[in-house]
Amino acid sequence: IILFLSLSNKPLHAEGRTEKQDTDTVKMEEMVVTSTRTEHSMLDTPSNISVITSKDIASMDAKTLPEVIKKLPGVFYSNASGLEPHLSLRGTRIGMSGGAMVILNGIPVSMGKFGYTDWESIPVENIEQVEVVKGPLSSLYGGDSARGVINIVTKKSDKPVAGKLSFAAGDFHDRRYNALIYGSQDRFFYNLNAKTRRSRAYSNKSQVDNDYYNGEFGVYLADTVSLAFNFNVADKERTLARRLTEAEVKEDRNQATDYSYTENTDLITGLNLKANQDIFDLTTTLYYKNRDKDYENYKMATSTPYKEELDEDVFGAKFIFTLKQPVAGKTNLLSAGFDYDNDQIDIERKKAASKTVGLPYTVADPKKSGDFKREELGFFLQDEFFVIENLTLTAGIRYDYFEYDNDSDYDFSKGGALDYEDTPHYDKWNPRFAINYRPLNNFSVYGSYNKSYRAPNVYDYYYSASYSAKSAYTLKPEEFAQYEIGYRWFFTEWFNLDMSLFRIEIDDMLDTVYDQDGTYQGKQNISEVTIKGFEAAITGAPLKWLSYKLAYTYTDARYKSDTLVKDANKDVVSIRDNRLAKIPFNRVSADLDATLFNINGYKLLWNINMQYQDKYKMDKANDSEYKDYTLFNSKLNLSHKHFDIFVAAENLFDYRYDNYAYASYGKEYFYPAAGVTWFWGVAYKF
Repeated sequence: IILFLSLSNKPLHAEGRTEKQDTDTVKMEEMVVTSTRTEHSMLDTPSNISVITSKDIASMDAKTLPEVIKKLPGVFYSNASGLEPHLSLRGTRIGMSGGAMVILNGIPVSMGKFGYTDWESIPVENIEQVEVVKGPLSSLYGGDSARGVINIVTKKSDKPVAGKLSFAAGDFHDRRYNALIYGSQDRFFYNLNAKTRRSRAYSNKSQVDNDYYNGEFGVYLADTVSLAFNFNVADKERTLARRLTEAEVKEDRNQATDYSYTENTDLITGLNLKANQDIFDLTTTLYYKNRDKDYENYKMATSTPYKEELDEDVFGAKFIFTLKQPVAGKTNLLSAGFDYDNDQIDIERKKAASKTVGLPYTVADPKKSGDFKREELGFFLQDEFFVIENLTLTAGIRYDYFEYDNDSDYDFSKGGALDYEDTPHYDKWNPRFAINYRPLNNFSVYGSYNKSYRAPNVYDYYYSASYSAKSAYTLKPEEFAQYEIGYRWFFTEWFNLDMSLFRIEIDDMLDTVYDQDGTYQGKQNISEVTIKGFEAAITGAPLKWLSYKLAYTYTDARYKSDTLVKDANKDVVSIRDNRLAKIPFNRVSADLDATLFNINGYKLLWNINMQYQDKYKMDKANDSEYKDYTLFNSKLNLSHKHFDIFVAAENLFDYRYDNYAYASYGKEYFYPAAGVTWFWGVAYKF
């Protein structure tokens, strides 16, 4: 394949070989790929998509990528410990499941029994561009994309050597060191980044000791054909404080009544082959991931302490071929491809003999131990037909087959007496239809329908195995359907508007179940949910030295089935028409960026950010409600060609709130957040 691509190459410009130009012009022609897996300008994209550039990141007081993405409309952010953030796009991440599919340089990076993403392993210092597509996209990316896709590209340069050395420090003994070097010479390009973080959190017992190394080595086999090797290594050690009751919060907000300890090493590697020819584009990705993790919970024995050892190996491949041949004299892009993912997880859990601090873990827990495997193979076909120059129709279909092998150490069938399926398998068809109309150079409207699914993860299966065996019930995929309309209007540099209206219907949602007598039945595909929402992003630069960003989100997420739960009085009640927990109606994010002076190459940049979050329900029964709050953050940065010096403050007015709050059987639990927090740093650029 490589030889064929090299011989068939025609001299075209090498896309992606030069560093993205830093410009203050309107982003109407910014090129994106995530929504269709083919390259288009934002105004020609038939679905919602948000773009974040390295310039956007530099202006913010953001230490991790979730702190950047949470400023977009439709994004819900949580960080219970203050050290391990999670994102939910349009409120679709529910319970202990993973969120959106996260792709770094073409490689999916989520891992573990929950499918979480280690956000800190993706240094913001090394990000060139982020594309965020909210809502289901399984027709292109498979089941792990039912809750959206976040696509990340790291930095490149046409210089032989470019880079940045930085140090930052702040409250709670937070220390961060980062070294980045990247560049290109002749046909070769490279990117290397090393990062260290030593930090405590607001809660006692919470701290991290993490090291990260990632990079890319590549070569252009021809002007438009590249081959690149990517790697990402994480060595992490952390303790995280557990929840507090309301009384404990009043007594001492930063106390830790119990905590967990985690140590893990992650390895993610991948090989990318890309070709951009006159008549076709081709991308092939091979990847391997490994995780070695030890996890200890309830170290202070408020519940029975246990230790879990996990070893995970993931092999995968992605391929897409796009034929750029006119049909009936009209532009047409026909894409076909496949994705394969093989995820094998070995888990061993042991408990202490009693609730006593320091006891060894001697009691085997066979119900939570074993070898678990998930294998997925998907084929997709998509056609983008330009009916007229400014009207594009997109239609796609994807077929996925996936199977599991849940080889638990415990015999849930009890010698065949119970009907327990330990090797379930499924297949799914996922269609997509979209239209984009661009009547004006700076205005477009779009509409789309997407059908998607989310397959159960390892945790879903073994957590509910006892109950599914008793009920002769086998978990199956959740089904998502999204209807969306929107428009983009890049009116002028001082006013740009991006708005969307959507409806998501989730059937067979995995949820905890009680029967009429109040007996717990485990997790089952029992719930139906409807999420309706409106999102708006307004941006502009009314003056050369002043720009703004405003993001508004309205989300109404409700149960639409007679799922039974226990309320605050432990009575069994239906939650039909109840709101989903921890999803507020309204969220607002506003940023103001000002250049206070620009003299002889020295710039003083000031950013102020406001985050408002509405009240939300803390439990499924809707018995408890968490308050609304508004936070202000600010950053002052002195920038020069070769250095940056900044000082930043979060929660500027020292407002008392919680990172995360929930209720269970009438009891409320909290993970308190810090008050005003100061952070400063220096960087040398070359």
